[in-house]
Amino acid sequence: MYSIWRVLAFCFVASSEASMQPPILLPQVEMMLPDIPREVDSSQIQTPHDMMDRSRGWVVNYLDNLSGGIDSFFVDVFFDEALAQESVKGSLAKVSFYTRREVGDPVDYKFGASVRLVLPHTNERLNLLLESEDEQAREGDPLESLENPTYSAALRFIIRETEYWSTNIDAGVKWAVPPDPFVRLRARRLAYFDHWNMRITQTLSYFTSTGYGEDTSLVFDYPLSTERLLRLETKASYMLNDDFFELRYGLGSYRELSRKAAIALIGQARGNTENGATFNNYSVGLRYRRQVYKSWMFFEVAPELEWSGDKGYETTPVIMFRLEAIMAN
Repeated sequence: MYSIWRVLAFCFVASSEASMQPPILLPQVEMMLPDIPREVDSSQIQTPHDMMDRSRGWVVNYLDNLSGGIDSFFVDVFFDEALAQESVKGSLAKVSFYTRREVGDPVDYKFGASVRLVLPHTNERLNLLLESEDEQAREGDPLESLENPTYSAALRFIIRETEYWSTNIDAGVKWAVPPDPFVRLRARRLAYFDHWNMRITQTLSYFTSTGYGEDTSLVFDYPLSTERLLRLETKASYMLNDDFFELRYGLGSYRELSRKAAIALIGQARGNTENGATFNNYSVGLRYRRQVYKSWMFFEVAPELEWSGDKGYETTPVIMFRLEAIMAN
């Protein structure tokens, strides 16, 4: 009995001492509550299929832009002078002189010049054109090539010019003897098919001396790499008075050697439909073109082999040298 009272007394004293001690503070623990899921718009969820389609679209657009850049540098600027002039906005002047030697024939010389002036206050829609005769007229003497070119003067009205369409009309006079008035309507369309770029050009013309005519050309470009381009082209020309087509087919491989030089391997076949669709001229050649002074002076050398029906399809070596200046404001 004495032991029981002793234990009770000890518990009473221990509880009294515990109530007199300061409280023990426990460390505070930050509770991380889970985020409450919000309602998600199903239209914003990208499935793997959508992501693949977007990736493919990006690649196609990249290749289109890449091939456009290659085409502009390789072909239009370096090897397609006419198209290069049209792609340059503003006034432009071009002067060229070249010599062509075909084994067995005398040396040909050709001087060419053209000026395009954008008339003021016309929003670049009205141009004045001054051009020499095309390169088919050559002289046997270099001085005569400078003295005897035939020029034409025309006003060009740009009907429509967008990223994919270009339409214009020219009206002028070729200063021959007698003068030869003419009118010319041209439309160009760009299109894209997967990795291929297509350009179709249609030209309708009327010259007082030769009558009505038309030209149709198709060009297909395929980028092989960032430095190489494959080009397929075909052209058909028709004169109403002649009543047959002049045909030309070409295949070219263009390669960038540096930012100032490019080289091309080109094969062509020419013919007509006068006696049925026949080809009577074939050629394969190399063209090397380089900027030789700043960004407007070019030098070109072009050796080739030619097989013509007029010469019994014998192999004829040909070489051409050209010096050209293209100046734009």
